[in-house]
Amino acid sequence: MLQKWSLREVVLLAFLAFLFGGVFMGAGFLNATLNILLTPLGLGLIGKQVIFGMWTMAAPMAAMLIPKKGSAILGEVLAALAEMIYGSYFGPGVLLSGFIQGLGTELGFIVTGYKRYDYLPLVYGAIGTTIFSFIHTYIKYGFHVYPWWMITTLFLVRLLSVMFFGVEVVSFVMKLYNKSQRLATL
Repeated sequence: MLQKWSLREVVLLAFLAFLFGGVFMGAGFLNATLNILLTPLGLGLIGKQVIFGMWTMAAPMAAMLIPKKGSAILGEVLAALAEMIYGSYFGPGVLLSGFIQGLGTELGFIVTGYKRYDYLPLVYGAIGTTIFSFIHTYIKYGFHVYPWWMITTLFLVRLLSVMFFGVEVVSFVMKLYNKSQRLATL
């Protein structure tokens, strides 16, 4: 059954997409800078994995603020669309990446039956996002040419990044948001 969205939720999702589209653009510039600095050392690929979690934050934030089925996927895809409209050098491919990352996050909430909106589904979502996005990247960029230890390193660094940005940072922001909501009712 399709859940109805309130006008407030639609406006909040649009705001999140606009905001995170800008965050994603910033991550793109940071990625390019890290690539320039780290490629001569042979670490260009690892640099992108360190900040990869920045590109995944819209999904868990949307799911936590709008606790409805599909909000993680929709939040991440709309943020990717905003990034594309802002002029991302990654082009329209960000839409597929956004869908894959959003689906990974959505799985964290599916596993808990959409009954929990706390740390646990964020962790599950970070794992799902890392696995799904890494498979996509592995195929897209031909990671099969790298030795197993490099592939393992890339995966683990990406997982740590997604856990940091998609779990720790989102949890911190939600604590601040909930605290502000309590203060607003005093």
